[in-house]
This record gives sequence, C-alpha cells and structure tokens, in this order.
Amino acid sequence: MKTNKILAFFTVIAMSVALVSCVQDDEFSIPESLGNEENAGLQAIMAGLADGSLTEISIADLLDLYSGQATLIESDIVVKGYVSSSDQTGNFYKEFYMQDAPENPTAAIGVTLNQVDSYNQFNKGREIYIKLKGLYLGENSSDVLTIGGQLDGNNLEEMTANQIPQHVFRSATTMDIVPLVLIPSAVNDSHLGMFVTFENMQFPTSLEGETFVDPFDDFDTRHIMVSCDNGSEFRLETSSFASFTQVPLPVDGRGSISGVITQGFGGSPKVMVLNTTDDIYFTNERCDPVFEESFNSAIDNTNLNIEGWINYAEAGGEYWTEQVYSGNGYAEFSAFGTGDVSNIGWLISPGIDMDAQSGEMLSFQTEHAYPDAGHVPLELFVSTDFNGTEAGIGSATWIPLDFTSSLEADYETWFNFVDSGSIDLSSYTGTLYIAFKYTGSDTMNLNTTIHVDNVAVFVQ
Repeated sequence: MKTNKILAFFTVIAMSVALVSCVQDDEFSIPESLGNEENAGLQAIMAGLADGSLTEISIADLLDLYSGQATLIESDIVVKGYVSSSDQTGNFYKEFYMQDAPENPTAAIGVTLNQVDSYNQFNKGREIYIKLKGLYLGENSSDVLTIGGQLDGNNLEEMTANQIPQHVFRSATTMDIVPLVLIPSAVNDSHLGMFVTFENMQFPTSLEGETFVDPFDDFDTRHIMVSCDNGSEFRLETSSFASFTQVPLPVDGRGSISGVITQGFGGSPKVMVLNTTDDIYFTNERCDPVFEESFNSAIDNTNLNIEGWINYAEAGGEYWTEQVYSGNGYAEFSAFGTGDVSNIGWLISPGIDMDAQSGEMLSFQTEHAYPDAGHVPLELFVSTDFNGTEAGIGSATWIPLDFTSSLEADYETWFNFVDSGSIDLSSYTGTLYIAFKYTGSDTMNLNTTIHVDNVAVFVQ
C-alpha cells in the first residue's frame, strides 16, 4: 500500500476559538497550571492559530481526508477534541478516543500512543490539541480511523514517547462528557469513538453467574446486551486486562449503560467498551419478554432446526437456514441458486400464550442483500387458529401485519439490521403464532437474501 500524503493545500480558515467551559476564558488564553513545557507548547499552537501559521480543522474534516490508505499529514493543521475514553481501569490500552464536543458530538477519532495510564494526562473530558504535521491518519486494528505516529508496513503504529510531547497538548479545560443517548440499532460508523448511553438495557438471564471476561479468553470477551424497548441486541466488549474482569455481570436488573463505541478486531462487529463499571446503572427490575428468539444457538449454514419453530417449504426445495456471522446467529432465506421457479418458505414461532398478560408488542430485525427491483420477499403474519403442525398451515387464518423492513428503510445498504418497529399484538387472545413467509423465484431472478433476528414479544 502506498502512503498518501496530504499536502499543504488548506487556505487559512477564519476562525475564533470559543473555549466551551464552565470557566470563561479569553481567546487563546493559557492557564498557568500545566507546567512550563506544556504551557509553552500550547502557547505556540494558540499563537500559530492566531497568526495563521497553523489552521484548525474539525475532527469531521480530518476524517474526510482519509482516502482508504494510510495518510502522512504534511500540512500545518491542528485538530481539537475532548477525550471520551479512559484507560484508568485498563479496558483501553495505549490509545484514547476524542470527540468534537463534550455534548451532542458529531464526530470522533482514535489516538494511538506509546503511553500507558494516559488518563493521568489525557483524562476523560480533557480538551486536547494535536499538531498533525508529521503524524499519520489511518485505521487501527479495529478499522477505526485513528491518529498514529508511524507506519510498520501497512499498519498504523503508535506515536512514540518522543512524538507525544511534540504533537499532543492538553489545555487546562476538563469538561463533563455528556453521553449521547442512542438506541442500539441506530449505532453506525459516525458514532465510532463517541461516549454514548443505551437506556433500558439488560443482560440475558443465560449470563447469570458470568463475569465481564470469560477466564478462558486470552484477550477480549463480548457479552450480549438486550434492549427492553424493542429486543435489539448490542455487544459489550471487555479486555482481559481490565481491572474488573472477574466482576459478575449485573444480570438482576435493567437500566442505562454508557461506554465508547468502537469495533471488534478486524472491524466487526460494533461494540461498546466501558471506561468503568460505574457507568452501569441497572436499578430497575428486569423486563424479560413474553417470548424471545435471538437465534444465538444457530449452527452456521444448516437448515433451521430450533425447538418449537416450524420450518416449512410450501414451494421449492429451499428452507430457512441458520447462519452465524461474527458470533451473531440469525435466520436466513434466499432463493438464489435454488433453480426453482417458485420458492415459498414459512418460519413459524412456537405458540405464545396471549392470555397471561396484556399490552403485548412484537419486534424483530431484518437485513437484506442482493435485492431485486420489485421483489418484496418477506411478509409477516399471525394466527390464533393455527394448530401448530405443518399440515395445518394451509387451513389456518393468517393475518398480515405491517412492519418496517430493511428493504424499505434503506434499500441500497446491505447487511444492516433494521428494527421492525413495535407491532401491536394486544388485541389477540388465546395462543398466537408468528410467521415469517418468504416468497421468491430463482428462475425469475426474484431471489433477494433476507435475514431475521431478535424476535421478541414484550409487554409495553
């Protein structure tokens, strides 16, 4: 891979520096509490910004400079941010993340440096200035855009101990980082490096007795968290070097959890990483759903065979299959490659007792790939007179229900799970069955791939 160089093409941007702080500071004022060396470095940056010899760019503009390969920065540019992570508990190592504002951030970036316990200098909330000339912009081992000090072949490497004091400067301002409130399914690449909160979350009861890190894992452990609002899932990743590795997961309650959004090794999946377990507030009672299926017992690339579920091919020889990607199981149907004129596949849930509670709502997630114009492959039905057998599928009354599919939400984006929305089931009584029906044709090129995951019936 060639190293791309950013040349000094920036025109001087007219700017004013407004230090967002609880304390009112004059423009370019330097507090004297940092020590002579740090003060001198920061004074030089402020003077350069004032006389135009340096240009400040936003984190978002810096991210836009990345063209798919490691980039040596040769322009006299400076980026400012507020530290969103902390290595105080050992859950981050030789890196920190910073975002463009202490509240409601719009962009964030990683910084990799040969310094442990960096929280002593670059603590969470600290305002940071980085002189970028001579540094690199590239992807770290998790494919998150990061500022580094050098390259080893194609790999972005840390800033050396000598580079750090020449390029990374803290001001005396430390802000409270207000977590950005998101729902798990809304997390995307723009949130990488940000400090966020998920509300109304809990860990599955199957994790009772488990600790933050599996003692048999050499590096990181991922645990699933589930939203009580719509059943969507997200993964919490914890380093085996964190100080809380053997602390039991808080399975008994639900509430909010806050951490930094990043990615697993190699770029998938997106995960939350804690700064500290103090950012977990599970103070409410659990919200265990009436029914749920996460498909996490899936055996990759096999016909779906989960207890209680019916997998029925009404037309053609294709069935719903179990698939696993990056540790996540889901159900899949695709007519591609079947050679069939018609493929109709039913996936029907176990019966659900609708008389044991009230106010039931249904949620699930779908994603798609290889869509075909005009092909609407997936329908959702429920029935209260189905007898629970394959023979009874044709004679049952199946009531269609509307939902938000990934195809209608974002047709052009493949392999991106989308929430169905909350679907009201409160009017149904007796035993309810939920059916996902795929209709397609390989010979007519109506063979869109559909994935279904995280089916849940919960009480509103």
